[in-house]
Amino acid sequence: MKFKLYLCGFILLAITIITLSSTYALFETNASADANFDVGKWIIKLNNKNISLEKIITLDDFEYVNSSHVEDGYFAPTSKAEFEIDIDASQTEVSVEYSLVIDDSLLEDYPNIYFKIIDVDTGIEMNQSSTSGIMYLSDTNRTKHFKLILEWNNNDQYDESDTSLIGEKLRFNINANFKQYLGE
Repeated sequence: MKFKLYLCGFILLAITIITLSSTYALFETNASADANFDVGKWIIKLNNKNISLEKIITLDDFEYVNSSHVEDGYFAPTSKAEFEIDIDASQTEVSVEYSLVIDDSLLEDYPNIYFKIIDVDTGIEMNQSSTSGIMYLSDTNRTKHFKLILEWNNNDQYDESDTSLIGEKLRFNINANFKQYLGE
């Protein structure tokens, strides 16, 4: 009789262990799934050059607007040099915040040479050395056109510094910064 009691107890214990182990297995079930979603493209072109691929772009196609006292193709007192800057974000699938900042620290010894930026689309003259804005995803035209103008005023007070530029290349940097606009 004791043997039957032990056998029944053993069977009940086995059933309890099996039941508990299958219940425990339910909590340990792992699942996996594939997640496929598209990531927004980031293609911004600065004067038709993809800035994602090229980090340093040389802009040297200036158009000279000279007075009758300066030979064509040269920058000198009383003349202007103009350059078009086009930002194209039409292939970018996010809103884009941009800024153009001219680092004119290399020209600090020449206060009679100065910059200005004109938004060609609106005709508005920006701060003389920087501009910024947002190209929203909802904008139908996701391109911006700017004209960078470098002017050299003739001022007798700066004749000595002007003379030091003869035969030199006038250098400055333009930093173009882009980031995704998040609605801040």
